[in-house]
Amino acid sequence: MELVENKKLVFVEAAHFSYDGTVKLKLSDKRELKLAAEIWTGLGQPKDLPLTDEQQELLEKEACYTTIRNKMLSFLAAREHSAFELRRKLQQRFYKSGAFDVSALVERCLLEMQERDFQSDERFTNRFVESKLANNPHGPYRILQDLQNRGISREMSDEILNKLGNQELWLKKALKCLERLHKKGKEQTPAVLNQKLYQRGFSWETIELALAEYQNFIKHSESGELNAEPETFTTENP
Repeated sequence: MELVENKKLVFVEAAHFSYDGTVKLKLSDKRELKLAAEIWTGLGQPKDLPLTDEQQELLEKEACYTTIRNKMLSFLAAREHSAFELRRKLQQRFYKSGAFDVSALVERCLLEMQERDFQSDERFTNRFVESKLANNPHGPYRILQDLQNRGISREMSDEILNKLGNQELWLKKALKCLERLHKKGKEQTPAVLNQKLYQRGFSWETIELALAEYQNFIKHSESGELNAEPETFTTENP
């Protein structure tokens, strides 16, 4: 007697198309899958025929891709992201997504975002550096490290830092750091100040120039010649 495999057939019971170009499929085994409508159309919309294993796997994978795509778009809508940041966030979030290669789906989604100009490492780097220059008294090496931690190449980082910053700007930022330390009212030795500026990412050349101006200010302050005080420093408490 020939044995017949008792395998439950799966059908698509309903398909609801959405204005965003997706379709929500309700399967006979209670699964609900949301994916790009073009994928469903490409299969010929087989509502009256049982789905093959290959078709079910394709629909599951495309539903996973749609979920990843929507999450990536939400990240990009909130702020600019580097490709490295998006990879890390999405792989952490979807690493349990069944038998699918999440890394491959993330890379496919990244390529789509880049082709549509929704994601750009160059644009991210410009915005990141502009924000750091506007809001933080950090030197170029600290910003370089922050960019490398976000997957930006040294070549691109150097190019944009050189475009947006210059020696005069870094000196002003170093003096701003010294001003903040001065306002705390605690006496700092040159060695300590040197180390603090170095930790904030300033070059030795910038540190030397900033400390010379700071020590000149201290010298005039102690002698009572406050009229010689540089504009960068104030004697008022914050």
